[in-house]
Amino acid sequence: MKNTDRGESFMCDASFIFLLLFSFLTNFRVFAQDPTYRNHTCSGTTFSRTSTYFSNLEILLSSLSSRNASYSTVSQSTIVGEPPNRITGLFDCSEDFSPEACRNCVAFAVKDTLNWCPNERDVTLNYEECTLRYYSTIVVTAQDPTYVYHICPNTTTYSRNSTYFTNLRTLLSSLSSLNASYSTGFQNATAGQAPDTVTGLFLCRGDVSPEVCGSCVNFAVKNTFSRCPNVKEVVAYYDECTLRYSNRNILSTLSTDGGVVLWNTQNVTSNQKDQFRDLVLRTMNQAATDAANSSRKFDARKANFTALQSLYGLVQCTPDLTRQDCLRCLQQSINQLPTDKIGGRFIVHSCSTRYELYAFYKESASTTPPPQLDSAHPPPPPLSISIPSPRPGLNKFSFDTFKDLLKQGFTCVLIQIISEDTGKGGNSSVINYDS
Repeated sequence: MKNTDRGESFMCDASFIFLLLFSFLTNFRVFAQDPTYRNHTCSGTTFSRTSTYFSNLEILLSSLSSRNASYSTVSQSTIVGEPPNRITGLFDCSEDFSPEACRNCVAFAVKDTLNWCPNERDVTLNYEECTLRYYSTIVVTAQDPTYVYHICPNTTTYSRNSTYFTNLRTLLSSLSSLNASYSTGFQNATAGQAPDTVTGLFLCRGDVSPEVCGSCVNFAVKNTFSRCPNVKEVVAYYDECTLRYSNRNILSTLSTDGGVVLWNTQNVTSNQKDQFRDLVLRTMNQAATDAANSSRKFDARKANFTALQSLYGLVQCTPDLTRQDCLRCLQQSINQLPTDKIGGRFIVHSCSTRYELYAFYKESASTTPPPQLDSAHPPPPPLSISIPSPRPGLNKFSFDTFKDLLKQGFTCVLIQIISEDTGKGGNSSVINYDS
């Protein structure tokens, strides 16, 4: 008799739990509709369901869809596991939807992802309300890339629930995917149809490894929405790479807009200015000619300045330019270099030039013999630091990120935006900070 009572009690409890769960799910479906599917991509190598990678993926997806995830802040990223089975995952919700809608979308995407992409390591699911992405993490020992500058004029903007934003996320996912062309250091892409087409590219410095290239591009993609939210045309410069995208066609098109000038404040000694200037121009122009004639549109070289000092120069164009356009871009850039300083660089959208008296690139990248000068010339005395006075109309401000540029005496840099039409400086700022 007691056993029967226990059985009846268990059945009643189970029935009650089932009815409660059914009621909850029914009501949940009333208030939380399925998110609006846009598109998905599945790429990369595959995994088996019995692998460590899959176990890590289950943990990652559980974390991203948990009740404690950052739905109120509309985005979250998580890393699970150790190499070679480490996975990075993230979600990004549209700001036009509530935290509840964000949570519903992420939970739906997590449930849906293995149906769309059952065994792929690099996956992106785009819905109107959110994006879910996970991928095999590129593991490098290098630090975060060195930020230089970014340009994002807010003349053309988009909303987070627009088709343009969906296309932009697709494009950035392609450029930062595991299968991107990090080994060549350059890739361009197009996403969407007019009038919401997005074109974009990345260009890594010609001497960096594929791992460093991939790390820089992924870092730039991750930070682009915080640096330039809702802006259609963006370029982000780092020492190791450049990321650029636009609502205009920027592919295979020369652009000398968006100029950035940086120089070392140490002056060349007065009795060596002519000699140094001639060396810089001769070295950089020869590098420009060789770069324009190469498929990678890159050249780095070393030249003797004195018996104890060498000049290091590097030039690079986006490889989709013609030989003539690359050479034109580099020659214009070289003409902007501050050759009375012991180091300087000039960067525009399509090319960059830089020289220093220290090895700022891997010397193995230098493939040409150095030009020779009189090695008997005595080395210059130690150079003093001089900070130029700002010209009228220039705004002063501090920027801690530029401390990463403090190499070999950098204590001040000048950022100058150059107009493509006039070639004249405008909207310039002197950036001062303590070394």
